[in-house]
Amino acid sequence: MKHSLLLALAASVASVSLAVAQDSPVTLRWAMSADSQAEIAVWNHLADMVHEKYPAITVKFESTAFRDYYNKLATQAAANDLACIAGLQAQRAPDYGQLFVDLTPFFEDAGFDISAYEPSIVDGLKQDGKQLAVPYDLGPYVLYYNKTRFAEAGIPEPKPGWSVDEFVAAAKALTKDGKYGFVADGTPDMWLPFVLSIGGDYIADNRPDLTNDKVVEGFSWVTALASKDHVAPPLPATGASNYPADQFRSGNAAMYIDGPWQLINAKANVQFDIGIGTTPAFGGTSITTMSGTGFGVTRSCEHPAEAFKAISVIIGPEAQQYIAESGRGFPAYKEAQAYWYKVAGVEGARETIDTALKTVNVYRTTPRWNRIAQLLQQYAVEAFNGTKAPADVLKEVQAQIN
Repeated sequence: MKHSLLLALAASVASVSLAVAQDSPVTLRWAMSADSQAEIAVWNHLADMVHEKYPAITVKFESTAFRDYYNKLATQAAANDLACIAGLQAQRAPDYGQLFVDLTPFFEDAGFDISAYEPSIVDGLKQDGKQLAVPYDLGPYVLYYNKTRFAEAGIPEPKPGWSVDEFVAAAKALTKDGKYGFVADGTPDMWLPFVLSIGGDYIADNRPDLTNDKVVEGFSWVTALASKDHVAPPLPATGASNYPADQFRSGNAAMYIDGPWQLINAKANVQFDIGIGTTPAFGGTSITTMSGTGFGVTRSCEHPAEAFKAISVIIGPEAQQYIAESGRGFPAYKEAQAYWYKVAGVEGARETIDTALKTVNVYRTTPRWNRIAQLLQQYAVEAFNGTKAPADVLKEVQAQIN
């Protein structure tokens, strides 16, 4: 869906009433990504919490796999069929922020304190000074690892700050009997930490810069783990969604990169003990990316005041504690973060996240980032499988987005 269609919709529905909510019953659609029944159960529970607090408001949750969520959002926007409440990831704000209203006018009437949430992700969900969504989670990308396989191989588990040499040694030791030490794909989240850690950057003059030497070096290093070192599996030709997570959860790969929000899916689908550590350090430097998502009111919503009431419950203290204890995400509400650490059941989780946050890159993005991520996932298959040079893959994607 072309960016111009989104702008056209935003212009056509820019005038939104912020009228005081009425007590008459309303039903609100709520759209959000979900990649498992465990996630869907969490969101449906929060929808029920809204109705419990505000009996006149019923929230109907609509789930879409993450890979397809933003394309669907664009399609619905063009058809003027957006849900009243929708999830917005900070990285996608440059592309989809115009579909959301500014929530700031609702704060005072609702007695809502945005300062209780982590400022980095609060700012990430702003555009032109407007608060487009209130965050429910955030977190740095970390390294998930199979503690059971590390123990069976008799090798030390990753510790915060561990080196790239230790990472490679572990990946080699864990690659045997048809199983691999690591898995990744072309999704930027999976390989940008390696680019950042060697001192690279992927944006120049507010535009994607995928062909500079450092990006090529970091991307080539990651793809070589599969194409040359064979410590990571080749990728399916279709660039299957969630492939790294599926390979990790099935026990076929012992390490992969993901965010704290995936802990609920991992723990619900594995038969081994899980650990998390920092991404490996190059020359003593480990820099990862971060992400975070919030919920906002779309511009086509006919009941914006009621929608914000619902959001205030969905990201409120009780809901944030529930999200933390379910393992769905590392909560953006600061006072709820202790619950996540308490129930994560992962030794060293606090040290890992604290260490990662000290040097984390805020994961700046540009317009059309969703399309860029899709192209990289699609074309990187050839680089991981050794049928095309990594530099040529990046050049091809850069040419398309130019």
